[in-house]
Amino acid sequence: MPHKPFHLFPRKNSKGKNIWYVRFYDDAGNRMTARSTGQTSKAAAETWAHEQLKKGIIPTEKNITFSKFSENFWIWDTCTYVKNRRRRGANISQTYTERMRGLLIHHILPHFKDKKLQKIKSRTIENWLDELSMKKKGTGELISPTTVNRCLTCLKIMLKEAVRLDYLLKSPADGIKQFRESPKKKSILTMVEVRALFQYDRIKEVWGGDLKHYTANLLAATSGMRLGEVQALQIQNVHPEYVSVNYNWDYKYGLKEPKWRSYRNIPIPTKTRKYLYDLIITSPFQEPDDFIFYGVDRKIPIWGKHVLTILYNALEIIGVSPDQRKERNITFHSWRHFYNTMLRASGIHDAKLRLLTGHRSEQMTDRYTTFNLEDFRDVLQIQENMFNMGHIPNFHTSIDSSL
Repeated sequence: MPHKPFHLFPRKNSKGKNIWYVRFYDDAGNRMTARSTGQTSKAAAETWAHEQLKKGIIPTEKNITFSKFSENFWIWDTCTYVKNRRRRGANISQTYTERMRGLLIHHILPHFKDKKLQKIKSRTIENWLDELSMKKKGTGELISPTTVNRCLTCLKIMLKEAVRLDYLLKSPADGIKQFRESPKKKSILTMVEVRALFQYDRIKEVWGGDLKHYTANLLAATSGMRLGEVQALQIQNVHPEYVSVNYNWDYKYGLKEPKWRSYRNIPIPTKTRKYLYDLIITSPFQEPDDFIFYGVDRKIPIWGKHVLTILYNALEIIGVSPDQRKERNITFHSWRHFYNTMLRASGIHDAKLRLLTGHRSEQMTDRYTTFNLEDFRDVLQIQENMFNMGHIPNFHTSIDSSL
């Protein structure tokens, strides 16, 4: 008669109370590492053990394949890792898990699916990364280092979870370094271009008379809000001197919390406030939770791709051609870089700036700081003063005397 796929035994905790532990068996009949059931009675512990087996949480194979291990990984409602993260209040979204699942399906599983977890070594992963970095997309371009690094991050998380579940003693991905990335830096519009875009008497000419898109871009430029945060702005979020960022819009899942849970109140200038209230007053939807930048109805805001199209058309009208825009890497998100740069250049303390932008680190604030040549006119003036003098000193003499 076959034995149960697990063995139960009690251990006393620090308070002298019996806690039941379990050892599961693999298919070869070998006992696996003991783990606590957290139960104080044998019957409850047995029920707990059967539930773990039923859910697939506890490994029943010592040499399980990567394909078997990953069959439910990154699936929102069934992945143990995702459910544990959510229970602990981690900032993890369905969009993120779907993206990671896509990396798993397209780039990780094809290489690792038939391999036993315990047979995956660091060298195996290094070889896979080398192959992945030379792989071409459908467009004929090589997969970017950024995508390769995301795949490595995905695999590292999975193998770390395999260690937690006793499939592995140590992750073979530990210590493997990421590829160096060279992301194209976003530039920002010059003040001349910004003024040309937001000149009131040119709304019809530049924006086709569309006050909604004009105001959406003005809000982003003067608040640093992300596109999803602008889309999600409701009437109740607009106040006489500030806007409240309480939501982010996801085209697939609708309203959700802001990125990194960066709830914040952002001061807005008079001009932005005026156009926001103009939109509210003229809107056919007047409930507090109605969108200011509504789309086809009150339940859906304006479409993100349409926002980009209107912005790019406006840029072309003021003289920024599509080729120039692509070369300068200007997108709607550039408004966030513009806001960050202007406030930082004006002397706003970085700690205060991060409260406004929702950035979590000084490194991110640095990344979003992008200066144009015109921002260095004070430096240029110093240079001009230094080198445009009637008497040019003898630098050899100066150097000798300094020695």
